[in-house]
Amino acid sequence: MPLPEYGLLRGRVKRALPFEKIGDHYNIEVRAARRLYRVAVDVYSTFKGSPKATGEDNPGNWDVDRLVLFHISSPFTHPALIDLIKIPSGFTPANQLPVSLHLDYLRTWPALFPIDEMKLVPPITSAGDGNNLNNDLNPWIQKAIRDRRAEAFAFGSFFDNRNSSHPDHHIYFRHNPPTGMHDIHMNQGDNGSEAAGNGVGQDGALLIHYSDNTWVGMFFRFENQRIDTDGRGN
Repeated sequence: MPLPEYGLLRGRVKRALPFEKIGDHYNIEVRAARRLYRVAVDVYSTFKGSPKATGEDNPGNWDVDRLVLFHISSPFTHPALIDLIKIPSGFTPANQLPVSLHLDYLRTWPALFPIDEMKLVPPITSAGDGNNLNNDLNPWIQKAIRDRRAEAFAFGSFFDNRNSSHPDHHIYFRHNPPTGMHDIHMNQGDNGSEAAGNGVGQDGALLIHYSDNTWVGMFFRFENQRIDTDGRGN
């Protein structure tokens, strides 16, 4: 079934916490409409059978390989930006977004980015080799922190840690906002236990608008996610 909390968060980037500092994502603190939020971005790959992280993920082991693919577009241009810049600060649920902002890596036209050009993040193994997206994301995030007029637009699934059945007890930031966004990646074509979230028009992404009116677009999916999906995202 589709993600019930799909939507868009617009706000100022205040702080960032790269992967491996605390938790299992690249975490971004965003201020919007006088509130703080946390945006959690998947930045590393893992193999089937690896333990799932505590917190937002369900306990247990991954039942499929979760190898991250990514694409960064700079400068990013797309007709949907005309509607995007009109969205108010804060979280906007899917039912209040125009159709153009129900992102779909496979159906949005013109295409958001060339999906066949996504790059693979090598898995981190017990030997300590592999990679993550910290170095790819961090320059753009730090630029947004320095630019007081820059804004982040995070598409994904809204979470409230206070109402979660698997609350995340990590302390990420000084004020540690309990609400925020995750699933900042393609949300269709999945298999294994993650297939429960398949749907169309609900893909995640991170876009940043800088004060010089340039945009960067960051797009993520997992290698096991198929790109030949039906009308239900399966």
